[in-house]
Amino acid sequence: MRLLDSLSETILGAGFDAFAIMPAQPLKRMLPLLREAQVEERYPDFVDPDIAKRIDPLNLQKTAKCIISLAVSYNTGNPGAAPPLHGTVSRSAWGLDYHRVLAQRMDNLIDCLKEQFGASECTKAVDTSFLVDRAIAIESGLGFPGSNCAVYVPPFGSWVFLGEILVDIPLPTTKRKKQDHWSCPVDCDLCVKACPTNALFAPGKIRPQRCISYLTQMSGSIPMELRNRIGSRLWGCDTCQRVCPRNQKADLSSHLDFAPVVGPHIALLPLLDLGKREFRDVFGHTSMAWRGKNTIQRNACIVLGNQRNQDALGALEKTAREHPSEVVREAAHWAASQVRS
Repeated sequence: MRLLDSLSETILGAGFDAFAIMPAQPLKRMLPLLREAQVEERYPDFVDPDIAKRIDPLNLQKTAKCIISLAVSYNTGNPGAAPPLHGTVSRSAWGLDYHRVLAQRMDNLIDCLKEQFGASECTKAVDTSFLVDRAIAIESGLGFPGSNCAVYVPPFGSWVFLGEILVDIPLPTTKRKKQDHWSCPVDCDLCVKACPTNALFAPGKIRPQRCISYLTQMSGSIPMELRNRIGSRLWGCDTCQRVCPRNQKADLSSHLDFAPVVGPHIALLPLLDLGKREFRDVFGHTSMAWRGKNTIQRNACIVLGNQRNQDALGALEKTAREHPSEVVREAAHWAASQVRS
């Protein structure tokens, strides 16, 4: 118990809100779920298709003896309604890029694991490895699965970033917490009903390619039949989390790193004229930067088309004529036609 207390103090002191520790063993219960997703064509096209590889942490680090599953809350407030000619940004992208923030905290924690607890080899993963972060969080007892396909970590709800560290020494495992109070009620399907694109079509089941979080980050053109359903969402979508009664009672985050650097609402018309250097200045420190400016500009056009504000027509017509990207030009042309209609 003393070792676990010391670990807890170290982990929380490194900037994490919750943790759980489990043996580094295959997540066998995940195998049929991933296979079902593949058969039903619900398997994400941006992750490794090798399911057997994804469920075994030893494929990431052969010497791993245990996994420390970690969570950090990013719930820094309610965005409210977007003003005219503004687009809404998902809460997870308001602040500094969580990949960098969590990676730095993990590096600091790994230094402590080596210096204080005798670890030699540690491997960190922050939403970037082939491992299934959510499955590890659930299997370890860190959180429970929600109907919206997110992981809930009491008392922070599903407003959490997840990651894990594989460690080559045995550590005391944590006991599963009682989660009855926080678990999704069996008769609650508010998140399913609220999904704008019907991507979430049953509790715990989602078609990723229809999710607005996916659509606003995908390359190329957004499918025509889904554009109007994006509404004013410039980047990401929090609808299935926002409508959840559990999330509405969740504790707020204490981490200033995730306070708004951009958003929660961004003026759209200035985005259409952003150069690469200006884009880096505005978005370079956030998780919105990874797809580049053309993706953000395409999204801005879609949102302006959905808002049908006449004040945007001139800028959209200019973008449709002059933008160097064919994808952005097409989105601007579509948006201008929506404004005119």
